[in-house]
Amino acid sequence: MDAWRIIALDTGTSVIEKSILTYLTDVGQALRIPRVMWYIDGPRRIIVDTSAESPEVAEQIIGENLTRTADQEPANALKRIGVRGEDIDYVLLTHLHWDHAANNHLFPNAKFIVQRDELRYAYAPSSFFEKAFLSPQGGYLPPFLHTRFDLLDGDLELMPGLEIVKCPGHTPGSQAVRVRTKQGWLTVAGDAVFTYENLEKRIPPGFHVNVDAALASMQKIAAISDEVLPSHDYRVFVDDGPREF
Repeated sequence: MDAWRIIALDTGTSVIEKSILTYLTDVGQALRIPRVMWYIDGPRRIIVDTSAESPEVAEQIIGENLTRTADQEPANALKRIGVRGEDIDYVLLTHLHWDHAANNHLFPNAKFIVQRDELRYAYAPSSFFEKAFLSPQGGYLPPFLHTRFDLLDGDLELMPGLEIVKCPGHTPGSQAVRVRTKQGWLTVAGDAVFTYENLEKRIPPGFHVNVDAALASMQKIAAISDEVLPSHDYRVFVDDGPREF
């Protein structure tokens, strides 16, 4: 079986309150985090998550300080590794929050895969989570509005060496992507695992719809992985640019 390779792409930087990432831990501490888009190369070309809305949307609607250089624009981050959006076969969205599913338009020929539970909840979440999804129920226009999705109900082996794993908790339909690489089975966790600290200290994500489910999903991902790749930890990069796994 051919091994896949994974490349972490830096598409911007935010400064947020740390306990959003690590539940009830380091409350009030400011933390600089990356906005990561993942490229997976093998028998097919795959993107995991399409990154955040613009800095203007982040500030005006979310109230978050997002900075993004020209090189960090998602389309340019792809160009730096020689990839065009038109060439992507699949886009696997770990969930539908504003910072993970906002640039679907860059991939006009891709099939988009999301959990059915996620899409349903994104359109009609509890009032507390309306802004995170930019839900129309809250009066927003979600960036994924015109995306045509293939819907899943649970785990799926999409193709040999690449699996989609449902991992609810952060959101009802969060999913991770388990990939066979030369280093073994690596899992792109989405926000089921924000940082390496979540795993190292067994701290669930601070932003969640169900903390027990979030912790169980972390444990599930760890059990099936030789390495877990978190969503918002600068250690997934190298100093001089994108990092390949």
